[in-house]
Amino acid sequence: MMVSEKARVSDYHFDHKLWMNELNFFEAQLEVFEGRLGEVVRKLKESEALAAAEAFQNQIIRQREVIDQLKHKFRLRERDLDAYDNNVELDADHPLFIDHEKEHEDMEIFIKLYKEMRDNYMQFLKDWA
Repeated sequence: MMVSEKARVSDYHFDHKLWMNELNFFEAQLEVFEGRLGEVVRKLKESEALAAAEAFQNQIIRQREVIDQLKHKFRLRERDLDAYDNNVELDADHPLFIDHEKEHEDMEIFIKLYKEMRDNYMQFLKDWA
């Protein structure tokens, strides 16, 4: 959502739905990554590669934790938003508007870090799989 001085409640609902779908996709990707990582680890002998694999396992666990935290935050916010009509416009100084801006920033940061982890993981597979 573009930063503006007002936003409709329906826009917030849309963002949350979009973000939840993205998080579900990332969660499914992590399952695939973890499965492939297990296959690769069974074949690895070099300690350097095993250490990198363990680091990726830890990153996958952390990514899941962050996904769970974000989903929980969005579900709570949806409950707050349900108290309003979808066509209500919230001003920039409204607490839900401020919270939503922070949520947007949190998603951008998560996606950036997730993509970095994914790219590093793919490079690991190229190097060791």
